[in-house]
Amino acid sequence: MVAVIAILVTLMTAGISLLSGTGNQSRRAGTDLLTGLIEQARTTAITTRSYVVLAIAEPGDLPASDERCRIGLFKVNQEDWPEDSTPPISISKATLLSRWKTLNSGIVLLGGDVDGVPNPMDGTKMAITYGANLNIEVHAIAFNSRGGLLSPAGSTPIVFRVAEGGYRNGEAKPNMRNGQKVVTENLLKVGRVTARPYQIDG
Repeated sequence: MVAVIAILVTLMTAGISLLSGTGNQSRRAGTDLLTGLIEQARTTAITTRSYVVLAIAEPGDLPASDERCRIGLFKVNQEDWPEDSTPPISISKATLLSRWKTLNSGIVLLGGDVDGVPNPMDGTKMAITYGANLNIEVHAIAFNSRGGLLSPAGSTPIVFRVAEGGYRNGEAKPNMRNGQKVVTENLLKVGRVTARPYQIDG
């Protein structure tokens, strides 16, 4: 009996460690994907001398019916950027640069500032028209032709929160481990002038 209990405890411990490792790997993959797309958006803006929008579509923002977050890059010619850049921003002509990238299931982008650094997931959504008059409203950031942050406007950096969790009714809900009210997340900060992303949570 003691041997059976010992085996069960060992299996349970191994299972918890495995699940924890899977969550960490998914969160790391989500952070790497977002980092890569921010770098791609910034580089494309510089090389094409245009504005590039990184759009974040949560469930309900696109026709897709699953509960996953998607990220897309849009090129906007400078003359097509609205003169009035105060929210809500509406872009009437944009080009989708590649297919939407999907975050792994079980990964969400949370709202909420970090130590006073604003989070673009809290801001007013941007309206974008592209393709055959497809219209979407999404959270977004934009880069100018020098590789700096164009939107959201301001003088401070911004931060993204990549966390384990899921979407319920289109809203991001983080997982809470072991009954604790601590969110397991990675923090990604983006500078203002040279908008390079870097992780700030160690």
